[in-house]
Amino acid sequence: MNPAPQPSGSFHQIPTTVVTGFLGAGKTTAINHLLSIKPPMERWAVLVNEFGKIGVDGALLAPHSGVSIREIAGGCLCCTAGQAFEVGLNRLIRETDPDRILIEPTGIGHPMKIIRTLLGPYYRGVLDLKATITLLDARKLADARYREHPSFQDQLSIADVLVANKAECYTPADREAFLELVATSHPPKLAHAFISFGRLDMALLELPRTLERMAAAPETLPRPRPEGETHDEREAVSAETWRLHEGAGKGYCSASWLIGNRYQFSREELSALLLSLPFTRVKGVMQCREGWLKINGGEGEIAFSAATPLECSRLELIERTPLPCKEIERRLREALVI
Repeated sequence: MNPAPQPSGSFHQIPTTVVTGFLGAGKTTAINHLLSIKPPMERWAVLVNEFGKIGVDGALLAPHSGVSIREIAGGCLCCTAGQAFEVGLNRLIRETDPDRILIEPTGIGHPMKIIRTLLGPYYRGVLDLKATITLLDARKLADARYREHPSFQDQLSIADVLVANKAECYTPADREAFLELVATSHPPKLAHAFISFGRLDMALLELPRTLERMAAAPETLPRPRPEGETHDEREAVSAETWRLHEGAGKGYCSASWLIGNRYQFSREELSALLLSLPFTRVKGVMQCREGWLKINGGEGEIAFSAATPLECSRLELIERTPLPCKEIERRLREALVI
């Protein structure tokens, strides 16, 4: 396997923050907020990874002046897409010369490998790795499937900062559970916070990394991907494209659709379809009769908002059990505007 091309030029200690969090914790929303309050004269770069095969999260990030976004779909930055991670990061550095870098790994990955890579000699003198920020939904701490998942445990372990997002929805018991988690963390967290709507404090990006943190279960780090496998290729699409990709890993299944611009959907029927399905995570950018819309949701909650037009519609569902793809296909076609 050929090594990833190294950054070139005079890059000096670019502040870099890894923003982790389990599925549906609100990482993309939080990064969108940070981009919205970015100092106008700074150039920022964002590297986004997702579990599904088609790439949606990059499109969920709102366009901002001075922001470059690179997306790696079809695996985990910290696992099977490790080579693609280095290639994507190096290109971002070379092509954009950023003042700050944000990295968003997939919600079901083990990010310790990323931390080790960023701290290693390859990026020494190039990156200034700051505190790792881990977002969570404190309502889920009562759910053993969420709380005991190896990826969630690793994200907690490597977190320098723990942030309970969606605090506007919490009960007193939810808040108490989060504070107990913080109090029993070892080493102690540098900071913790309750936030709503992903409104991270910019000051958290300046906190230093605690070097002694280790993943709770380092043996769960997967083996390197096979030589020749790639996760950073864009599929050719046309107006007629209608393509389904299925995947599985880390105890979750995914179903992802690429749908050409010939097809338009009814927002009402699309919403009814999605809300009728079991899902842990749903996201997409779809061409609807009402215009291009972002879809962002988790476990029975869905939000629609205006989106920038893409070359095709993209929809992704993630669930713990195999999804009824044939039935979803049929109902997607029924939701088309004729």
